[in-house]
Formats: sequence, structure tokens, C-alpha cells
Amino acid sequence: MKPVDERELDAAIRLAAARHADFSALKAQVTQAEQAVEDHKLIERAKGLLMSALGIPEPHALRRIQLTARELNLRLVDVARQIVDQRVLLESPRTK
Repeated sequence: MKPVDERELDAAIRLAAARHADFSALKAQVTQAEQAVEDHKLIERAKGLLMSALGIPEPHALRRIQLTARELNLRLVDVARQIVDQRVLLESPRTK
């Protein structure tokens, strides 16, 4: 076994730390991108529910979500989540 060269060991440790930091940053970006996709899906679903329940076109449904978010000081995705969670209120009553 060779003696350890402190400079080589220091360089290897620094390289490993830099790669770990790069990996952590990439992992955070992937998580953020995945969340953005999920948020987009939820907003699209809420728009669809509004369009169906209220008989309005897509731009009006989006505008309604945007205005509600602004009035309540919420994010679009939070308003969309509430719409989806309360979708039963938007559905036509079923006849028995």
C-alpha cells in the first residue's frame, strides 16, 4: 500500500464534495419540475371542471381561477386544488 499523498487526498475530497453538491442541486431541480407538472395537471383538471359545470370556454375558466387566486391571495394551484376537492358541488345533481 502506498503512502497517502495529502494533496491527492484533498483534491479527491474536494471533487467528491463538488459532485455531491451538483447531484443535490440536480435532484432539487427534478423535484421542482415534477411538482410543476403535477400543479399544471391540477390546474387543467380544475379548468375542465369549471368549463363543464358552468358551460364556459377554457380562457374564461382560467381567468376565473386567476381572479379567485388574486382575491384570496392564494396560488393558482391552491385554488385549483379547492375546486377539484369540491367538485361534487359543481356536478349536476343526479336524478334517481
